[in-house]
Amino acid sequence: MNVSIVTTGLKFPEGPAITPNGRIFFVELLGGFITEYHRDTKSTSRFHVGGGPNGLLALDNDTLMFCDAFGNKLRILDLKTGETNVVADKINGETLRAPNDLIQDAEGNILFTCPGGSQKAPIGYMCVMKPNKEVSMIAENMWFPNGLLLINHEKNIIINETWQHRLLIGDWNKQTLKIENIRTFYTIGGVAEPDGLTLSKDNLIYASVYATGMVWVFDTKGNLIKQIKLPGNNPTNICEDHTGELGFIVTEAEKGLLLSIK
Repeated sequence: MNVSIVTTGLKFPEGPAITPNGRIFFVELLGGFITEYHRDTKSTSRFHVGGGPNGLLALDNDTLMFCDAFGNKLRILDLKTGETNVVADKINGETLRAPNDLIQDAEGNILFTCPGGSQKAPIGYMCVMKPNKEVSMIAENMWFPNGLLLINHEKNIIINETWQHRLLIGDWNKQTLKIENIRTFYTIGGVAEPDGLTLSKDNLIYASVYATGMVWVFDTKGNLIKQIKLPGNNPTNICEDHTGELGFIVTEAEKGLLLSIK
């Protein structure tokens, strides 16, 4: 696979997401931006949203949902107006702990990680926000839960537990809205910090692993298939370009890059 640099000069990029009509967005965590990469002009433009935008999800062609890690909120950006709104900021009456990454299941539930403060103690947790905006906890007692990914027709969920240097797998119960039977999927070890995840069209799991300078590729049984070397040491997140033009899109924080893997 070939790796190329799409754009440079970014302020800790994270969370790439592509709208159904093919627009490419990512966040710049340290700039407070949600940034668009324009395919036609190969340029970027920014929405200044403030806070600490992190995980990013395209709900439709005009709406992005993102984790605000510094503001302890889930927020929505309206691409037509540039306005943002808070959709969740509490669970059981307490402020969310630095939401980090988020995904959506087929029923419209938003699953997201809250790792705030869990570098030193296993106080990280995961939440679900139902379509009616009700938020509840689905897993807890974790060491910095980070990127997450539904696999096997949404029967299972992969969770990057960054501070244990491993990937976890659990059973996603849509009736109880809980993650059950959480166990180790793959242990990377060392100083590696598994961050973002995506599932390829050929059913392989691509994990951006911070501090390794590589994307690690697994099958759904937890076997390491290959590693893809990148020009920067700190890849943060990854998604597949459904248009096929850029292959996989990776954000890299050490050098502030947006990368393409084809």
